[in-house]
Amino acid sequence: MTEIQKNKKIRTLIVIAGITAVIMVVLYQSGTFSFGLIKAGKTAVPSPSEKGKTFKLSYTDIPVFYNAVGTVRSRDEIEFSPRIVARVKQVSRRSGDSVKKGELLIKLDQIDLEQIVARAKERVSGAQAVLVLADSSYKRTKQLFDKNVTSLKQLEIDEKNQKSATSELAAAEHSLKEAQENLSFANIISPIDGIISERFADPGDLASPGKILMTIFDPQRLMLYVPVRESLVTSIKIGDTVDFHVAALNKSFKGDVREIVPSVDPGSRTFLVKICIDKASGLMPGMFGSLKLKTGSEKALLIPSAAVSYIGQLEYVMVLNDGKYERVPIRSIPAEQKDMLKIISGLNDGATILVPEKK
Repeated sequence: MTEIQKNKKIRTLIVIAGITAVIMVVLYQSGTFSFGLIKAGKTAVPSPSEKGKTFKLSYTDIPVFYNAVGTVRSRDEIEFSPRIVARVKQVSRRSGDSVKKGELLIKLDQIDLEQIVARAKERVSGAQAVLVLADSSYKRTKQLFDKNVTSLKQLEIDEKNQKSATSELAAAEHSLKEAQENLSFANIISPIDGIISERFADPGDLASPGKILMTIFDPQRLMLYVPVRESLVTSIKIGDTVDFHVAALNKSFKGDVREIVPSVDPGSRTFLVKICIDKASGLMPGMFGSLKLKTGSEKALLIPSAAVSYIGQLEYVMVLNDGKYERVPIRSIPAEQKDMLKIISGLNDGATILVPEKK
């Protein structure tokens, strides 16, 4: 057999193998090799009356809610910024620490400030001594002038010196007071009981007016700021008690509507509602809260969540039909009522379904 004949035979075998593989795939997909499988469609099963109870569907009025997501903020949130330029010497607390009213939070370098106070005190002492001499000189000259021993010009000079010394003492005392105030600014004290939310300074940093070094908030005075759709402006009033849910804590809270900002954001078409929170245990500024506002009611079909079984992402219920239960696919969403689902499609009013017993 020549080389050409061998290659031709190999190509023929490859073609035959390919055709055979295609035929096998087609036969497999058509179900030729499937044995014992249930055909597609509804499957009737014997009535399992002893395995659960029946539930008959009927339209029910359920409330309709509007969910608005807001942000938790503190009514008392304080930013600390120094009034003087100085190096940070000590920062006693970190973010998340609790602080008490009057507690030292940040201490600035006081060496330069103490020197300024010392110089101001020396200036006051010198001004006081000058004033004593000026007063003594003026009194002596006044006595001599009354006896016609000295001239009016000398009296006027001594009087001028006395007033100048008095002014100098007042200026020195003012400088001392200002220096002492600046020295007191070197210690930043907490004015409230609270929690440090952010710390921006470390020892060695240069502090200057306008630069925020630390922020604290009062955890007992929190508010929820919620933008609400403008069409719902009449559904909420100042003084209303509302509920909102914080997903981060998986917990619900109550609050009172304290303020409704009387202007609508032109971009989002919402108005801002501020809600004072009662018993805000665990809440922190910046957390999201979902506010539920009732906007009306609607009729819907509800079924117990225990009646639904799942195959992958598909939902099924057992529907009674001619004395037998059939597995019927449905679509549902969680309802406001506990352990209930709202039917989107798949079931009609009056249908009877099976609610299996809990195992």
